[in-house]
Amino acid sequence: MSLDHHGIALVQRSLAKLRAELPPGDTRFYENLFRRDPDLRRLFRDDLAGQGMRFMSTLALITDALTTPNTLGAELTRLAKGHRAMQVPTSAYGPMGDALFETFREVLGQAFTAETEEAWRTAYAMIAAQMIARGDAPLGSR
Repeated sequence: MSLDHHGIALVQRSLAKLRAELPPGDTRFYENLFRRDPDLRRLFRDDLAGQGMRFMSTLALITDALTTPNTLGAELTRLAKGHRAMQVPTSAYGPMGDALFETFREVLGQAFTAETEEAWRTAYAMIAAQMIARGDAPLGSR
């Protein structure tokens, strides 16, 4: 699973648009996530607005690093270790991706094209697979 330069540009531009459209502290991603899998709520602190701002900043850092494999690898290793410490199961990555894509569709509407969604699906699958491998995440258990 590989993402070409065009796909990377689509991912980076669409995230920049999303961040510009979302008000600070927006919790829409988490609402979408917990609707899909309410059990995941236990993994997050009460301050979802602050968590959401950190999530978007981290997502920007990761997408910016898509063109620099060493930087990307180091960041994914750091994140993966944190996810492992919080006991994030591998089964959480699917609903998280789906909630992210739903958030893009809600906020960007038609600007979140099929081509952009496909680029995101490729990027997300690659990122999730690397985080699972680097963090030795627990399998689907909760």
